[in-house]
Amino acid sequence: MNSKRRSFSNLRCNGAKLGYIEREPRILLRQSGQHVKFKWLSCLLLVLCLSCSLPEPEISQPPIGILPSNRERKAPPILGIRYLETIGSAGQGVGEFRTPLGLAIDEQQRLYVADAGNNRVQVIDNTGNFITEFGSRGWQTGEFNHPTDIALSFQRSYRLYVADTGNNRIQYCNFVDQIFYPISDNVDDILLDRPEGIGIGRNGEVYVVDTGNHRWIEFNVAGVPVAAHGGFGSGREQLWNPTDLGVDSDGNVYIVDTGNHLIKKYDFSGNPIDTWGGEGDALGQLWDPKCIALDEWNYLYVTDSGNRRVQVFTPGGKSIIEFSTSGLLQPAGIAVSKIGRVFVSDAEANDIKVFQVFLIPRVVFQLLKNF
Repeated sequence: MNSKRRSFSNLRCNGAKLGYIEREPRILLRQSGQHVKFKWLSCLLLVLCLSCSLPEPEISQPPIGILPSNRERKAPPILGIRYLETIGSAGQGVGEFRTPLGLAIDEQQRLYVADAGNNRVQVIDNTGNFITEFGSRGWQTGEFNHPTDIALSFQRSYRLYVADTGNNRIQYCNFVDQIFYPISDNVDDILLDRPEGIGIGRNGEVYVVDTGNHRWIEFNVAGVPVAAHGGFGSGREQLWNPTDLGVDSDGNVYIVDTGNHLIKKYDFSGNPIDTWGGEGDALGQLWDPKCIALDEWNYLYVTDSGNRRVQVFTPGGKSIIEFSTSGLLQPAGIAVSKIGRVFVSDAEANDIKVFQVFLIPRVVFQLLKNF
């Protein structure tokens, strides 16, 4: 590698801008059928919205009252999702990837990439400029063996968690001392076995997908295990090689049950609520799903790896849209930014595909609701 690597502490510096690998206008888009509920004026408004080529601007609110939380507001419908660009290329240099997997976005919209084949984590900005990297192959703290997922916690202290899968552990650091520590790797006298997914709860709890043991585990903020759920099988409370999870604003946990081609939903106490998916390529079905991400409206974005696409579900399990591009070979990790950009790591193409979500603008959505 010719370029000098940046230090982990220097997260705000800028690197050389990377070239884009592809720009394909083609997208694959399909939405579930819905009955027309609005009059012709509403349809006209929708057509005008679809013709927009820019993300939804911020809408100023009247200086009265307080906006309710997203748990109380109805999510605006998704109009479409468009492919934008591809970031990175195959290699070992800065901004290059080998089997990129888990993704996470921080509050400054920087993208963290679990660069599994290079045994490191890279940090880039949302246009692909390299910022820094950390980690190397090894088994000591701060070293990794095939890291597969990343999670960022902002609740109590700014922490970064890495699923150090090949070393059968989860490591974390805060951005004060910048030193990595392992969280507890022993639950009921059983060691973690290939943990592949991490999620952060509402109060800073850490949820870990213990893939080899076919379960998921809740840790408190101190890294002490609280509860474990699952066990090998295809039953309602069983899992088969789960790979990732997500937590919504109500504290519900969504597990990607990869071996069973399902998404399983649990409440904040770990009780099973719902299951959807099933092996297949129809809308709503899954084939070898890998990762899940939630946006600010609690829409669930699932990388449907075997079908080379991403599906978007409501929290109730209804598939509302799918999207892809012809260059998407093996979608793996996924993250959604505050402005609706969807980053998808392509483990086979060794790059990151970027998409843009288009929602009905809030003002138009309110008009349609009141029409």
